[in-house]
Amino acid sequence: MATTLITAAGLVIVLTASPATGEPVKETHGPGLVEIMMATQSHHSKLWLAGNARNWELADYQLDELKEGLEDAAKHIRDYKGIPVGSMIGNLMMTRIAEVENAIKARDLEKFALSFDKLTAACNSCHVGANRGFIVIQRPATSAFPNQSFAPTRK
Repeated sequence: MATTLITAAGLVIVLTASPATGEPVKETHGPGLVEIMMATQSHHSKLWLAGNARNWELADYQLDELKEGLEDAAKHIRDYKGIPVGSMIGNLMMTRIAEVENAIKARDLEKFALSFDKLTAACNSCHVGANRGFIVIQRPATSAFPNQSFAPTRK
């Protein structure tokens, strides 16, 4: 009999008995591409909201989370239904992420907006290349996170 545990991050742990020894065997399965991309979309939205509010610390954090998710996708899901996800992320996304990082470090709202739009265009280019052009990412018009302030904190 198998016991399945699912965490909020999408990690699935399955415990089964080994046929040879009867000892428990733990199999770990990470989140799928859809779960990673949903988290990436959330970080993309929060990145815009934070940067647009000039909360550079939060923007940097959200960009790092977005980057980490894409790196995980590239590492663990190199191919998705014949689409070379890993190389597409490396070729299309990482340069754009570096541009956003530089704008955040410079605390330059104009460069941030321009680099964010380039990052967004790269997302959409990746979707088109993956035969998922119907998934169109854009700047959020409003916050989907009404319980979070994106204004910088005053110290």
